[in-house]
Amino acid sequence: MPPDLKDVLLLTIMNPATLAAGYLIGRMADQPQKIVIGGFAAGIAGALFAWLLMLTGFYPPKVRLLGGVFVGSALAGIAWAWIGYAVHRRGSGDR
Repeated sequence: MPPDLKDVLLLTIMNPATLAAGYLIGRMADQPQKIVIGGFAAGIAGALFAWLLMLTGFYPPKVRLLGGVFVGSALAGIAWAWIGYAVHRRGSGDR
């Protein structure tokens, strides 16, 4: 039985850990290739946050959602990391 797409999207889009991890890692990236690494880290953070919501009882425990949440959070994290990379102003000392 596959997980509900609605639940996966809800836990992916409404996830502050994905946003924060992707954006902050993107701001710290000094090369554009690190945006993908930021997305992967944001996927891990998003899946851990969703697991924490299930563990504390704020969301019904459905462990089969975590794989989809990881993939969705990684894709959203790449977007947030790119935004963080694009917004960060680089001075003459940053290369």
